Amino acid sequence: MSAQDRGGTGREPGPGTPAADAHLEMLLRLVEAQPGAAVAVTLTTVGGIVSGSLVAGRVWAERWEEVVARAVGDQDHAEQVVLLPRAVQNALDPTGPGGLHDFAHLIDVTFLSAPGAPTSPLWRGRVSDVSGWSLGAPA
Repeated sequence: MSAQDRGGTGREPGPGTPAADAHLEMLLRLVEAQPGAAVAVTLTTVGGIVSGSLVAGRVWAERWEEVVARAVGDQDHAEQVVLLPRAVQNALDPTGPGGLHDFAHLIDVTFLSAPGAPTSPLWRGRVSDVSGWSLGAPA
């Protein structure tokens, strides 16, 4: 049975490189392609379980601007910090080498592995660190 038959990408990973999850990659492409698209997901990562809305990198960057602008206010050089993710998003292709996404971006996040399930407006993590995922948020 080929990697594609098992739900993989058909690309065999090199030494120390995890296989890409074709289904997760398709979700990432979906949110990148549709302006304003968001998909509720729960991700299991090396750092714990995180749940939120999977969004395009540009949507995450816009949310970053809002969050940082509120946090830094009128401090010197605040505009440079606020606009940093937009500058990065404009300079980079959302996919890495080989056309696959390197990072997943979530908004309205809940950290399910932490006591009290703390929340955050933003989360960004490496796709290669995701060991499992499900659609939707836990009840």
